[in-house]
This record gives sequence, C-alpha cells and structure tokens, in this order.
Amino acid sequence: MMLKVNFTSPKLNQLYIRLIGSSILASLGIMLGLIPQISLKSAEIDPLMTISLSANAYGQQFTPAETESYAKAGYELELLRREVYQEIKNLIDEPLPNIACDQRSTLDNLKPEVKNIANRYCTESRQIVQRHNLSINRFNQLKTQYDRQDRFYQQVQQVLLKLQN
Repeated sequence: MMLKVNFTSPKLNQLYIRLIGSSILASLGIMLGLIPQISLKSAEIDPLMTISLSANAYGQQFTPAETESYAKAGYELELLRREVYQEIKNLIDEPLPNIACDQRSTLDNLKPEVKNIANRYCTESRQIVQRHNLSINRFNQLKTQYDRQDRFYQQVQQVLLKLQN
C-alpha cells in the first residue's frame, strides 16, 4: 500500500515535512525500544497515530551519514506506521488500542489479527532502523538530538525535503 501525497502547496509541504519527520522519528524510537508508548487515536480530519516517547539526553555529536540515515529511516517508519494504522482501523470498529512495542502487555491484550499486525510493525520498525546502519541506541540518541530542534533538526529536514523530490 503506497501513500500518495500532494506536496505542491508550500504550506502543505511544510506541514508534511514536520509531520513526517516527527512521526518517523517517534516511530523509530518506539521500534528501537525507547520508552515506548504508541497511542492510536482518530483525529477529526486525518487519523494519525500519536506517539509519545521520552529518552535521556545523549551526546550532541553526529555525522552527515548518520543524519541521512536517521532521516531516511524515519521517513520509512512513518510510511509503515500509516499503513499499519489503516490496517488496524479496517479490522476493528472501535477506538484503536494503545500499542507499545517494548511493553508485551499492550500486545498481549490485542485481538489475534491486530496482535499479528502490531508484532509485524514492531519487527519491521527495528529492521528499518538497522537497514539504515543505525543501532537502536544510536537512533534513540539522534531522536533526542532531533527533538531539540537545533542544527541536527534542520539538517534532517533538508534530507527529508530531498527525499520528497
């Protein structure tokens, strides 16, 4: 399932970049075992999965290769997250459950078909991060740096813009 988005409007472009960037990074953190709390909630206009993560502060050093890897992994994670959200939404006719990849209890209480999708999501998320040559710990460090919205944040946003062209 491919996500098709029109990025021609400058305001939409900026919104999508922020949305995708934040969601990707949050998804990566969840998949990599950050303090994982995924809350699937339906919004009025566009249903999105709300992800809440926290982590300790880490060093501020990063390479251009890590910046690109982090942005690409985050982008892929956001696409996966949206696909999984839609799959789960199509299966159940009730509010979407909270899913935390590192908290087995949130997965154990799911209906079998939703549990399979959630397990697949967690596995694929870890694989995406690793495919982009990042360890889970390093990804979490970069996510912490990204959340500060400093130079690293700006560099990740530039990579995301290039990915969209």
